[in-house]
This record gives sequence, C-alpha cells and structure tokens, in this order.
Amino acid sequence: MRKQTIMLILRLAAAVLGLSLVMPGCGRLGVQPGIRAEIMMTGGDKVRLYYGGPQDAKEMFCIGETVSVFRAYPQDRLRYIEVGKVRITGSIDRSHMEGVVVEGKVKEGDLARKSIAACKVLPPEPAAKYPNP
Repeated sequence: MRKQTIMLILRLAAAVLGLSLVMPGCGRLGVQPGIRAEIMMTGGDKVRLYYGGPQDAKEMFCIGETVSVFRAYPQDRLRYIEVGKVRITGSIDRSHMEGVVVEGKVKEGDLARKSIAACKVLPPEPAAKYPNP
C-alpha cells in the first residue's frame, strides 16, 4: 500500500511539472501575445475585424450589422464580458472587414461575436496593405 501511495505522488508531481513546462504563460495576465500595445478605441473610432473561418467574412457578417464586442477575463475560469458594440461598414478582403465603434470602449484583441461567428478586433491600418480581391 505504501509503495502505491509513493508511486501515485510521484506521478502527480511529474504531471504538475510537465504542465508547468508545456504551458508557461497560462497564468499571466496583461497584453495578449502578438499585440503591440493596448490600443483603446471608443465611439466613432474605426476598427478592422479579422474573421479566420472557412467562409468569406462578408458571408458571415452583413454590412450595416451591429455586433457585440466581448473581452476575455482569465481569472478563476475564462469568462467573456460585453464591452461595446461595432457596426460593420465594409469589406476589405476575404477575411477582413471594416467597422466603427458605436458604443463602449474596445481594445485590440477583443472579440466581435454574434451567434454563429466571431471576429478579432484590430486597429485600422492602411487599406493598401489589404487589397480587395
């Protein structure tokens, strides 16, 4: 019985050590990876929306549609809280759309979601970088 208990403790210790090596950034808060700085966009500011799904972004989101924007808060468990709304004003290419913040304060990296799809909110960039197909 004692040998089984020791083996169980060693297995649990190895699992904890392995997880700490594989997932070093899980407990970190702050700026998400890949985001240059926290850019806050408020009412009237332009934004870009990135949709990475298999369909074209304009098939999933209609021009003129207003979608809710959510921010992830990874504390005890991951939860999303609505922080604003964005109105979609146009299409840039197959995966990028243009929008305008109509309510709240939106940050780069937030998610503009509706029931069937979600887009990542990005700051506006020159249109020449994303030519229309």
